[in-house]
Amino acid sequence: MIASPDDNTWTIDASHEILEMLVDPWGNRMQSSNAIEIVKGKIEDGTGQFGYLVESCDPCEDNSYAYTINGIAVSDFITPHFYDPVVTPGTRYSFGGNISAPRQLLPGGYISFVDLTQDEWEQILWIDPPRPPVLRKLGPAPKDKSLREWIDSLAPSKDATVAARKSRTPRAKALLKYSERRIVAMNGVAVARAKLYP
Repeated sequence: MIASPDDNTWTIDASHEILEMLVDPWGNRMQSSNAIEIVKGKIEDGTGQFGYLVESCDPCEDNSYAYTINGIAVSDFITPHFYDPVVTPGTRYSFGGNISAPRQLLPGGYISFVDLTQDEWEQILWIDPPRPPVLRKLGPAPKDKSLREWIDSLAPSKDATVAARKSRTPRAKALLKYSERRIVAMNGVAVARAKLYP
């Protein structure tokens, strides 16, 4: 996620980071759940248990899964049920309902985990939605950084992020355009109000 002056998605990026700071201020919160693996280009449950770094927006972080609050686009985020062992009908795994099963990774997102028996961190990334997800081995975590700080320092290159943004869905583009118009309108109201009440 890279916010820049020429990108109107900063509200999604900002809400993403705020949610993650609220859920895990120190960047070390872990949740145990069933292991996952990539089989024939798809993510499936594997054997055993993993310790997942709780990054509340990363599995559904692509802008196409955003929703609006008073016309402002904000990031979708996982619920505690995201780590459930099995699917339960009627359960919400992400706030926006974009995730339909535990440990599901959506195109444009990623998830980080450790095999506690080997103390080796791995990550499944699906940052280029037209291509299948990939497994990336990260190795043992350093002792002098928070897990989130370390994971973020290993983030994919800016070029990969820009390529992923170019593949946005029409729904995401429309949502962001609406959000941009709403921000302009709200700024206009704020300026007018400031002139009335100096």
